[in-house]
Amino acid sequence: MLMILLFAFALLPLFLFLVIFNKLYFWIRRQKNIDPKPYFNYDRHNIPSMRFADKVWCEYCEWANGSLQWALAITNEIERRYCPVQNHCHPHCEKAKKWRNEFLNYKHSAEEVEKYYSEKYIQEPKLDK
Repeated sequence: MLMILLFAFALLPLFLFLVIFNKLYFWIRRQKNIDPKPYFNYDRHNIPSMRFADKVWCEYCEWANGSLQWALAITNEIERRYCPVQNHCHPHCEKAKKWRNEFLNYKHSAEEVEKYYSEKYIQEPKLDK
C-alpha cells in the first residue's frame, strides 16, 4: 500500500502539469486541446457489493490509468503535428503504436510531407481567436 501511495504522489505533479500544459500549449498553437474526459470514468464506486476501501482503490486506479493515457494522447498529438513519420523498426512497433498508421512512411519524399500537411494538418479546425 505504501508503494501505491508513493506512486500517487509521484504522479500528482504530472497530472497537474498536464492540466496546465493542455490548456496553455494548445491555446498558443490555436488548436483544440485534448479533452481529458474520455480517459477518466469514475463509476466503480457505484458497485454496491464493494467495500469502501476497495472503492477508493478502484477510483485511484482509474485516476492513475486515466492520467497516463491522457499524457499519451497529448504526446501523440504533438508527435502527429511535428514528426508524422513512421519508425523503421521491428514489427512490435507497429502493434504498440497504432496511432502512427496514418503517418508518412519511413522513407518518404518532400512532396509527401507537403501533401500530408496540406491534407491533414492545415484542414483541421483551429480555435477561435
